Amino acid sequence: MKKLYIASDIIEARLLDTILKSQGLSSVVRNENLQGGIGELPYVEIWPEVWINNSNDWEAAQEVLIEFTEIGPKEDWVCPKCQESNPGSFQTCWSCNASIYFTAE
Repeated sequence: MKKLYIASDIIEARLLDTILKSQGLSSVVRNENLQGGIGELPYVEIWPEVWINNSNDWEAAQEVLIEFTEIGPKEDWVCPKCQESNPGSFQTCWSCNASIYFTAE
């Protein structure tokens, strides 16, 4: 296992984890249940972390992370599943709910 990302909150960690899994990458969120320790534990020790289980997935996971952390407006995109046009701010298709990262198999 290798740590890919330290998230600012559990929602961000879960979102990245879901995107990684939608790409077929094996990941896990750690420190998920430590959020209740705020005030009792050092804050930096309880930040949610996203870890990659398989070292063969590392490069693909880094590419997903780069896309995930890009700042700024994104261009509109066409859903790779249903071909509907979506605003750049959407991560999932408004029509079929497929992820922007959907890959046809």
